[in-house]
Amino acid sequence: MYGFNSAVSGLIASQRSLYVTNHNLNNMNTDGYSRQVANQRATAPFHMPGVGFLGTGTEIYDIERMRNSYIDLKYWNESAPMGEWEVKKNTLMEIEKLFGEVSDSSFRQYMDDFFESLTNLSTNSSDFSYREPVKETAIALTKHINETAKRLENLKNETEFVIETKVKQINDIGEQIAALNKQIYALEIDGNSANDLRDQRELLVDELSKIVNVRVDESKDGKYKVSISGITLVDHDYITKMEYRPKDKNDINSPKELKWANGNDINLKSGELKGLLDLVDGNGEDGKYRGIPYYQNKLNDFAKGFAEGINEQHRLGYGLDESHDIDFFTMDEKNPAATIAVSNEIIEDLRKIAVAGEPGGVEDNKNLLKIIALREDNEFFTDGMSKGNPDDFIKAILSNMAVDSMQANRMKGTQEVVMKNILRRRQSESGVSIDEEIGNLVRFQHAYVSAAKMITTFDTILDVTINRLGLVGR
Repeated sequence: MYGFNSAVSGLIASQRSLYVTNHNLNNMNTDGYSRQVANQRATAPFHMPGVGFLGTGTEIYDIERMRNSYIDLKYWNESAPMGEWEVKKNTLMEIEKLFGEVSDSSFRQYMDDFFESLTNLSTNSSDFSYREPVKETAIALTKHINETAKRLENLKNETEFVIETKVKQINDIGEQIAALNKQIYALEIDGNSANDLRDQRELLVDELSKIVNVRVDESKDGKYKVSISGITLVDHDYITKMEYRPKDKNDINSPKELKWANGNDINLKSGELKGLLDLVDGNGEDGKYRGIPYYQNKLNDFAKGFAEGINEQHRLGYGLDESHDIDFFTMDEKNPAATIAVSNEIIEDLRKIAVAGEPGGVEDNKNLLKIIALREDNEFFTDGMSKGNPDDFIKAILSNMAVDSMQANRMKGTQEVVMKNILRRRQSESGVSIDEEIGNLVRFQHAYVSAAKMITTFDTILDVTINRLGLVGR
């Protein structure tokens, strides 16, 4: 009977190994799946006095999940910076498109058109056919500034909406991990491993690690904890949620901030959410990132400075009707880029364009020449890094944008190389190789057939021993 039981154990072991191989092949394209291996060992031998130990067969004692915790840690640590710089790169590309450089709808193109119309007017200051283009190009310039300001504000609102979505996603992932923790803990009480559920849980951590920087700890008693910047998001089956809410609860339009549900601060180090917050809050001051508010502030500075500079000189001149002290542009001081416009007085009466330097000078263009000269005035803007003439101001903004975009692109490229290397190592450790599994399929099938033949052989021996031994000579 020992030989028969040994053959049966081999048959069962081969059958279970075939099941595991089949499971691997079926899930070779499943995201997050880790290759499984049926660990096999010899069963306890039987001691026969005077003979020795007689083997009793084999058994499958564990289904092992091929997973390297160190590679997982590396993946989670590098995934967050990858997500952060990817978000920044994509958003900066959107800002570059809004400014329209280099294209026919760029700021400098609109300024070229405006100053060209002023130059043309200076050659024939009393001709209304030359005054009309001044009005139209000025309107086109102001509308371009208005539209850019509006699109930047829309981009900021869209980014805030994405932040809200990411926060909800983090909370949802936390709830899913907590639910899986309960299932895994209940199933592994007897010492076995819930391999497929563990794969699902770590796939969720993979997803979470791109959004925020995470750390995972598992205690000896099987309790699983996920933390963000040192604060626990999931502690076994308990979850602490995040909120993205207005700083002033009584004013829904007040700036928003990211907090834990209990009111504690969240200090993110990297991840998509960190990148989004930098973009929506970064004004470039005191070491902060140059995000959307930075470019909004710069656009406001340009609109305000440009309007005030032109207006200051325009007020000193005289129109054809001898009008004086008239602003060429109007705006709201609190939001200049969104509100800058050509004054109604100019739009309604082209005679009020102050071309002349003295009253009554029909062909006098002295004031207009001074307005045209402002474009080359290196003292036009005198504040901060963007000082100089209007072209210099725009160039400074675009230069900062190019530097930020280049940095984001390089950092993303670096992280891509790092992530590809980690994914390659993870794939070599946990991925399913069809060639290897087909080889195992053949190997376990042969072992199964051999065990079946052994059973057939023992069956024949027993049949002969029991039913036919001693029949000869009867």
